[in-house]
Amino acid sequence: MQRKVFLVGAALFLASCSKQKQVEPVVQVVRAGVAEEIRPGPEERYSVSIEPFEKVDLAFKSGGIVERILQVRGADGRMRNVQAGDRVAANAELAKVRPLDYQHALEQAEAQHAQTQAQWAQAQAQRAQAQAELARARANFNTAQVEYVRASHLFQSTSIVKQQYDEAKGRYEADSAAVAAAEEGVKAAEDGVKAAENGIAKAAAAVKEAKLSLRDTTLVAPFGGWITARNVDRGSLVDGKTIGFTIEDTHLVKAAFAIPDFRLSGIRRGQKQPVLLEPLQRTATGVVTSISPQADPQSRVFTVEVTLDNPREDIRPGMIGSLILGETRDSRARLVVPLAAVVRAPADPNRFAVFRLTERGGKSYASAQTIEIGETFGDSIEVTRGLSAGQKIVSLGGAQLHDGQQVSVIP
Repeated sequence: MQRKVFLVGAALFLASCSKQKQVEPVVQVVRAGVAEEIRPGPEERYSVSIEPFEKVDLAFKSGGIVERILQVRGADGRMRNVQAGDRVAANAELAKVRPLDYQHALEQAEAQHAQTQAQWAQAQAQRAQAQAELARARANFNTAQVEYVRASHLFQSTSIVKQQYDEAKGRYEADSAAVAAAEEGVKAAEDGVKAAENGIAKAAAAVKEAKLSLRDTTLVAPFGGWITARNVDRGSLVDGKTIGFTIEDTHLVKAAFAIPDFRLSGIRRGQKQPVLLEPLQRTATGVVTSISPQADPQSRVFTVEVTLDNPREDIRPGMIGSLILGETRDSRARLVVPLAAVVRAPADPNRFAVFRLTERGGKSYASAQTIEIGETFGDSIEVTRGLSAGQKIVSLGGAQLHDGQQVSVIP
């Protein structure tokens, strides 16, 4: 009886624990914002960031000890190792791994290749000899066959004695066996030639691989550009995972910016687009070369790239610029929220929503509010219906929420 009471009590305790775990709410961390009114200027301006036309991390393929770094003349006139900020030409040898082991491997591969070639020549000679022996055996067999047939007829007509017949038959059978043996010899010689040819192919592949490994002891710049990082020095031990240098090509640069989906119709590949470069206090005109095929899953905006010629290479990656997209518009007051605050409406994925923040019992909760949207203003978007100025909303993190969920708000 006591054991039964104990088991029932344990079951009730475990059920209580399980129930507590099930009802424990999941609190999502979000960032708060407000719906605010702005009075935009007459133009739609976007912020752009400058990126290199091409950027590559250069890794070593053949490992070992770095014995040489490219030497360049510094600003003080002295020779030094190439470093971040230096420009290098295409195919410049940036660093070299000690090649001694790779040279030995190449010499061994070449020696093996030469040996297989000699074996192939020997196999060909053996095949030629076997073929000659087969030709002689067949000639002897043909003669013995004629004599055997003649002896058979003569023996049947009692023109020769049995001993003569037996001798002709013996020569016929011996020469027949010799032909079979010669044919086996030719087959073996053919197999030997094929084996030698396979050996040559493998040895040639080994030579090619050894030459490639020796060549890969030198780390070469794939294009002319600027070194932005050097991670090795003389004496460094490197392997195939070691990034030795980072190089950027800036003879062209890309100005990247983001737009919402309803602005895609106002931009197309190939169109010319001026970009204002505030640090240089000038405007450069480029061409729209890339429009992202899908939106960013968090912000739901599309990345656009404008490629700019940079003959003086004074436009540097990391610079900030701006551009004006679209036609001028009126400057009346607009109610806006951050672009990142807008999500697909939980009840209707074809509509948009934001999550309003409310306080109950000292806790914060997020409630979905369906909205209608209008124009964009930089990183903000107009709300034409569904919100009023000053309402507190989730500005970041709404994509992971569901209606009525408890949240933890950070500034």
